[in-house]
Amino acid sequence: MNTSNSDALDAALSRLENNRQGKTPPRQSSADQPTAIVSSKVINKPPCENALVEDEFNYSGQIFTALNCSRDQLEERSFVSCEFHQCDFSFASLAFLQAQSCKFYDCNFKQTNLKEAQFSQCSFYDSERQLGCNFYAATLTNAKFSSSDISLSVFERSSMFGIEIVDCQAQGSSFKMADFSSLIRRNKPFYSAFLNNSNFRYADYSGCHLVKCDLAGSIFTSGNFMDANLQESTLCAADLSAIQFDTLSLSGADLRNAQLTGLDIRKLDLQGVKINDWQQSILLESLGVVVFPD
Repeated sequence: MNTSNSDALDAALSRLENNRQGKTPPRQSSADQPTAIVSSKVINKPPCENALVEDEFNYSGQIFTALNCSRDQLEERSFVSCEFHQCDFSFASLAFLQAQSCKFYDCNFKQTNLKEAQFSQCSFYDSERQLGCNFYAATLTNAKFSSSDISLSVFERSSMFGIEIVDCQAQGSSFKMADFSSLIRRNKPFYSAFLNNSNFRYADYSGCHLVKCDLAGSIFTSGNFMDANLQESTLCAADLSAIQFDTLSLSGADLRNAQLTGLDIRKLDLQGVKINDWQQSILLESLGVVVFPD
């Protein structure tokens, strides 16, 4: 991410944080904003290039704009180095989709079936308009995002059992009330998620249950974990600095080598957590205790 894009994202994240605290009106939704062609190269494009053919499964180097695939059955498609500008995939079935080095600008995946979809080196962040993509209530069971940018994207209330988000940029993304569980028997949920080595700064995980899930190596600085459950989760080498943690459950979690600045042990259930010696002084700071080395 270049410097200008990084500065624009920082500005967007700052507005997001102010919105959460009720300091400014909510950002205008993409549906209410004036549409814009992001790249001039989509102009005068032959109509046949702006459609997904029913019996064609492999696409490479194509550009699609204002594509309407709502409720379409487009399973097992493969895309390489393609661009999608303001395309609508809501309620469609894109199960087993494979996308590599693709760019998605302000696309709508609301309630889309993306079961076992794989996105590698893809971008879902429009740096010019400071918008992510909409995955509200999508099915992302066993889907995988690797080395991709999903910053400012919305995954609220999505089904995400077995999701993998690895080596990604996901700053400001919202996973509020996302479901990472599967029922293995009646009233016995099993949780699975792999959120590793990714940047989730300012991400919203409020109301999420990530019991026994793998979140090692990721950055959650200033994230929202209100009413979240991270019991027995793996958070080794994760950064939990300055997170919102009221009503967060961390009992039994593996916090070894995690950054814990700002956590108040008086407000958290830390029974059975695993930490290193050097982390004791950081946790005790919330009690006003000063720890000296031996």
